Amino acid sequence: MNVRARRWLLVLGSLVLFLSSCGRPDGVAGATAWEAPQAVQTLAVESLAVARGSLADEIRASGTVAGVREAFVVSETQGIVKAVSFVLGDRVAEGQELLRVDDRIAALNLDRTKEQYEAARLELEATENLAAAGRAAPADLTRARGNASGAKAQYETALKAFNDTRLRSPISGVVASKDEVATVGATVAPGARVARIIDTSSFRVTVGVGEREVGLVESGAAVKVYVPAALGEDFVEGTVAAVAAGADPSTGSFPVVVAFRNGFSGRVKSGMVATVSIAARKTEPAVVIPSAALVRRGSDFAVFVDRDGTAEVRPVTLGRRSGVRAEVLSGLAEGEKLIISALTQLRPGVPVVSTERGDTAGWE
Repeated sequence: MNVRARRWLLVLGSLVLFLSSCGRPDGVAGATAWEAPQAVQTLAVESLAVARGSLADEIRASGTVAGVREAFVVSETQGIVKAVSFVLGDRVAEGQELLRVDDRIAALNLDRTKEQYEAARLELEATENLAAAGRAAPADLTRARGNASGAKAQYETALKAFNDTRLRSPISGVVASKDEVATVGATVAPGARVARIIDTSSFRVTVGVGEREVGLVESGAAVKVYVPAALGEDFVEGTVAAVAAGADPSTGSFPVVVAFRNGFSGRVKSGMVATVSIAARKTEPAVVIPSAALVRRGSDFAVFVDRDGTAEVRPVTLGRRSGVRAEVLSGLAEGEKLIISALTQLRPGVPVVSTERGDTAGWE
C-alpha cells in the first residue's frame, strides 16, 4: 500500500470515529451533573449564609376591584317604559324608584281584586257571626273562608304586578351602568336588565392564592392594596375579609377576599386592576433558602455549598414552598455557605472562591 492510500485510510478512520462518538448520548446528563466531578479551574461564585427565618413575609396576588355590594336592577314585568328617573353615575338610595312601566292595566286589575277581596272578607265576617249564633251551616263557613282566601291571593298577585311596574334600586350606591332599554318609549320584558348599582362605601378585591401559600393567609390579616390606575405608587390599607375553605375548580387556586375603605374622592372604581400584599401568618423560624439555589435530579433536590473553598453537593429534604423561598427540613445547617450562582458550571470537588451576599433569610 502506498503512502497516499495509507493517508486516506487514516482520514477515513478518524471520520468514522468522530461520527460514532457524535451518535452516543452524553455520558453526564444535565440533571445528574453533580455526580460527575470534572477538573476545572477555580470558579468565582456568590454565596449566602444559611439562616433561619420566615418562609414568607407577605403573599402577593392580583385581582379586580369591586364594590362591597353590587346588584342588577331587573324587570319582572312587560310593558312600555313611561318614565326614567336616573342617569349613569347617579347616587341612589335603597328602594328609590328608577324606572316606571305603563301601569294602567295593572292599576285597574289591582282595584278590581281589592274590591273582590274586601267583599269576600266582609262575607266571611258575616258568616262567622252567623255560625257563632248557630244560624250558619259549617259548609257555609268553609265556603266563605275559601272565597276570602282565594280573593286575598288574587289581590296580592295584582298588588305585586302593580309594584313590578316600578323598578327600584335594591341597594344604596352608584349607578355603574344603564342599559338601552331604560329609555322612555322602549318596551321592557321580564328578565331584562335595566341598570347595575354598586355600593362604593367600601371596596373588595378577590384574588387567587396557591395551595402552598393559602396556609399562610388568615382572616383579619393586614393587607396593602395597590391600584396603580387610580393611586399610582401609593397604597391603601385593607384586611383579609374571607379565606375560601376550598379551591376554585376552574383555576385550582383558593379565593381570598380583601376589603378596603373608600376614601379616594371617586378615583378608585369598580373594575380597576389591583395588586395586594397580604401579611403572612407568623410561623416558627425555619431554615429557608432561595428556590433558585436548588438543583434537581428526578424527584430529588440538592444544593451546592462552599466547604472550605470546595463545592460540595448536599441532598436536601424540602418542606413548604412559597414564592421564591423554600423551607429545608434536613441537609443544611445554619452558618453554612450556600452557593447561589454558577450552578450549571459546578461539580463536586470544584474549587471555588465565594463572595458572601448576606443570609438566606433576608435574600429575595
